[in-house]
Amino acid sequence: MPNTREQDRLQSLAPDRSDRIFSQQDLWYFKIREGDEIGPFRYRSEAQSNLDGFMEQLRNKLKHTQKA
Repeated sequence: MPNTREQDRLQSLAPDRSDRIFSQQDLWYFKIREGDEIGPFRYRSEAQSNLDGFMEQLRNKLKHTQKA
């Protein structure tokens, strides 16, 4: 059975992607782990789509790195 404290710790280390999206002066951005803000985007959906694409690129890089 998984350790509940370990699950809580892992969840706190990986913020929900929706928490990374924010609005500032009627424009939308997303924040990456390093603290950089990516944007601006005119719509929240654009920020979400770009965040999803960014995460997919990271997953692909990780897959290629693990194969090497």
